[in-house]
Amino acid sequence: MKRHLIAMTAAAVLGAAATPAVAETLSIPYKDLNLASAEGQKALDLRIESAVRKFCGMNETTTGSRIVSGESRQCYAETKKQAHEQFAAIVDRHRLGG
Repeated sequence: MKRHLIAMTAAAVLGAAATPAVAETLSIPYKDLNLASAEGQKALDLRIESAVRKFCGMNETTTGSRIVSGESRQCYAETKKQAHEQFAAIVDRHRLGG
């Protein structure tokens, strides 16, 4: 089953290609962070990494193997890219005082 990322925080929609019938959501809270600062952005990066790894099952392995499935690696790459693209716009708004 291919996972699709649909929403991140406050119903911000990601991934227009996601199928509503099979869609899953990933929320990453960020309202408590000062995204205009380097510290806030680093904290956000850590939250994204942790949430995406959990969402895609990167920490799960099959019995007798330490290898993460190809599906999980693909989910991780796509979801992390989408999360960073979505948050880049949010960070830019915070830098501009928005």
